[in-house]
Amino acid sequence: MTKVYFYATNEREMRLFNRQDPDSFLGIHDHFSGEIATSYIYLKKAGLDCEVINTIPEEGIVFGDKQSFDKTLLEIKKYLGRVYKYPGNAMLIAMKADYQFYPPAHINIVNNPVDFQKNRNSIWNPYYLVFPWPQPGLIPRLKERGCLVENVAYLGDQSQLAEELKSDKWRDALSSLGCKWWPILEPKKWNDYSNIDVVIAARSFDGNPYINKPANKLINCWRTGVPAIMTPESSILAEKKSDLDFLLVNSLDEAISAVSKLKSSPELYANMVSNARERAKDFTVEKGCERFMKFFEEFAFPTYNEWIKLTESQKKTLFWRRCSKLKLDNFKDRTISWLFSTLCDNFCL
Repeated sequence: MTKVYFYATNEREMRLFNRQDPDSFLGIHDHFSGEIATSYIYLKKAGLDCEVINTIPEEGIVFGDKQSFDKTLLEIKKYLGRVYKYPGNAMLIAMKADYQFYPPAHINIVNNPVDFQKNRNSIWNPYYLVFPWPQPGLIPRLKERGCLVENVAYLGDQSQLAEELKSDKWRDALSSLGCKWWPILEPKKWNDYSNIDVVIAARSFDGNPYINKPANKLINCWRTGVPAIMTPESSILAEKKSDLDFLLVNSLDEAISAVSKLKSSPELYANMVSNARERAKDFTVEKGCERFMKFFEEFAFPTYNEWIKLTESQKKTLFWRRCSKLKLDNFKDRTISWLFSTLCDNFCL
């Protein structure tokens, strides 16, 4: 079996990687690659031959994410903008998360199946893995709360919350239903679902599929036994197996109706909680390890065996093609955005 190197940016991060319990990462959010470190801890216990390093080796498989790799490989140059360094003979695997595809990486792991389908067989060499690990220190909802619907929560960044859910109309509607609005915006509190009765996750109500976003908010609801109200993001719809998985809404009024529906139907609430516990069985740490080990054995290791057969010139060509592809895609996006804005301005005139 080929050894896999997990990339940390400095000695402090290496010490964090070598902790035995991923729950100890709770509250650490200063750009620390917690998901990479969590993967290292779980996969090492599962039998993967791996080691944590803080320098990119001359060869081998190196696993990391954009933020960590950028600290070594990214340069900002006058007139040229963002320029990536060639990583040499090391084959990089990057967790894409909700960023763009990463040019120095020969494999990009995506957490959204629509993102994968859109880019499969492309130069980005994507591989789809469902968001694998639980939130550190995850605390399930208290069973003694039964079918009580009182505390309606959002857990996440303020910037990722739909404007309609910041309105007085939303707060007043919940109050009229006998509910409280709990926007939990501090990362160190995102693990605690003990007194949450309903979670709503809505970045917007405009139908945006958000193909770069994973379904982790929904999966964490299943893990903690809390009914979820969701907008039709692509990763959310991809996970749906039954109407009990979540309540789908497309507007603020539908969100209000969904809370009212859960409030007035203890049977529906209980069925959704029971269903959540069943769905959570597909997203255990053990299942995550199985998916990751399959990725390495069936995709990453064979890809590396082909990679080491390439000449230095071929590896550099692939690297520069990816860099050029990213710049071209960004240029197209800016151009389309400018054209759309110009047409809208002219239409309004």
